[in-house]
Amino acid sequence: MSKIDWRYLQQAIIVLILAVIVAVLMAIAADRYRTTQKNGYDQSLATLQSTYRDYNQLVNDIDLLEQYRTLFIGYKSTGLVGDERRLSWIESLKRTNAKVRLPLMKYSLRPQEKFKRPGLTIKNGVALSSAPMMLNMDLLHEEDILTVFETLRLSIKNLFTVDSCILSRRGAVGGSLDTQRANLSANCVIRWLTIDVK
Repeated sequence: MSKIDWRYLQQAIIVLILAVIVAVLMAIAADRYRTTQKNGYDQSLATLQSTYRDYNQLVNDIDLLEQYRTLFIGYKSTGLVGDERRLSWIESLKRTNAKVRLPLMKYSLRPQEKFKRPGLTIKNGVALSSAPMMLNMDLLHEEDILTVFETLRLSIKNLFTVDSCILSRRGAVGGSLDTQRANLSANCVIRWLTIDVK
């Protein structure tokens, strides 16, 4: 068995050890570099996803704003938002009576007042007003009153509420109904609503 001459191998072993140390250091440096790059990539991806969500939210908000703007313009043009439009209310009543053909329809409008209902809460900057209107009508039968309010609702885009209606029969109780003249009288109070946005 021959002896190993370490003098000849010493330089090769040193080079080998240095190469292993350099390789380990390079592997550690590469792993740290990869980790840093992956963290940067993950952070960039999270920022991109957040920006994408913000962009989608902004697009949705713009669409919603456009829908509300269109509704607001429509409400303003009909008179629901802004100044009250008494003339359009009266014209819609006249159109309604022209369709229903009641023997008599009289109305009187009172001054505008604040609209109040139990449980109704209104946000600051919005004033909800109502103008009470007294309606006196002669009816052939009870269904006429429902027809009047439904026809009125379809003829105008303004909102109104029916506060009360008192029906009274004309003529003797138990007598037959006359199809040519009024058999009932109705005294109703309706309120035309107006929204003022400050």
